[in-house]
Amino acid sequence: MTIKTRNRLNISLFYFSLVFLAANIIIFLFTLYNNSFSLSIANEASAAKPFLVRYNPIIVVISMFFQIIYVCVTSFMLYRVFEKTQASDIPYIFLFLISLIANSVRIWVPLFGMIDTYSNFLKFCGNCVVFSKLLMPLSLLFAVVMGNVEQRQDLEKNIFLLLIGCIFFANLIPLNTANICLNYEVDYSYRNVIRIASILVVIATLIALFFQNKQKFYTQFTTLGLGLITLGTFFLFNSTNLLKLIISFLLLLFGNIFYLKELHKQYLWND
Repeated sequence: MTIKTRNRLNISLFYFSLVFLAANIIIFLFTLYNNSFSLSIANEASAAKPFLVRYNPIIVVISMFFQIIYVCVTSFMLYRVFEKTQASDIPYIFLFLISLIANSVRIWVPLFGMIDTYSNFLKFCGNCVVFSKLLMPLSLLFAVVMGNVEQRQDLEKNIFLLLIGCIFFANLIPLNTANICLNYEVDYSYRNVIRIASILVVIATLIALFFQNKQKFYTQFTTLGLGLITLGTFFLFNSTNLLKLIISFLLLLFGNIFYLKELHKQYLWND
């Protein structure tokens, strides 16, 4: 993949996420205007909890809008910061952002009133969420393990296989459309297996990045930054109260600063 092609993909993702954000805001305002917006999921168990940790469906919707904004900002940063840098791991970060966009599709569940309903559209939203849960940790693993110079010639093939594999398994995993979770994602089978596997993949990714930096005498700011980004993403995917949303915002903010800034320094040093 040439630098020109990668830059086109990054700026295309920026414009797509911007249009996606604007479209969802318009749909949200339209549903409010027509009094058709419904957050019908109730959680009586959290009613007595303090405000910061109490379940709030409005916070869930805000977190999904923030998720799209994060993709807008980060994709533009990738374009501007690495515009003239031959960085082989950036396309995998691009896939990571794709997983965030796919996960934010669950915002359509309350916007289109699909709670307590069944439709192919609801199933599509559920498949997108499962796809994002599979792609998110694997894209970061590939960014670390397959992002070196030796793997550059296999970049397009790796991206293709990664996308096809995640799409295949996302459609293979059964959905329970009768159960909508508190974060408006459709419930799915093997939830605990996917969660544990994701955590193990993330841990393996951070360990691999740690030893790569140690071998090349780099600082560990990229390891710290990537750890904050993944932890912030897990919180963002499950932001059902204000405290989780604040934590995810801070983790993603400082994670981006540490990871992208230090990664840019490393490529400048190599160039």
